[in-house]
Amino acid sequence: MKERRKDPRIGQENKVALNPLPEGRHRGAKGASCCLTRDVSMGGIRVMTDAALEVGTKVTVELTLTKSKTSVRAVAQVRWVKEIDGKKLFDMGLEFVEIGPEDELALIDHIYGKSGSGG
Repeated sequence: MKERRKDPRIGQENKVALNPLPEGRHRGAKGASCCLTRDVSMGGIRVMTDAALEVGTKVTVELTLTKSKTSVRAVAQVRWVKEIDGKKLFDMGLEFVEIGPEDELALIDHIYGKSGSGG
């Protein structure tokens, strides 16, 4: 089956903390949750959670990469949500919309095994 996504994904579990961004001015958002990734790519992550968010919600993401033992921070937007077999668990697709250069390099290193050229 041909991959439809533009970025390669690696399937693995990493700890993730999600914190929904408030609309308008920052007033200390509630609703932070912890979950696990199901896969990771340069464009975003897929997480398994028991607290689904609405499509379009923006969240801060703190991703702890197991393989490289690095933390990555970004802002992401919920692109899709799917219930997993009626078990009150959900898969959510999050697309990175803001990520700093150091965090982006950490992701490159984690996904491709090195930051810089090679292959």
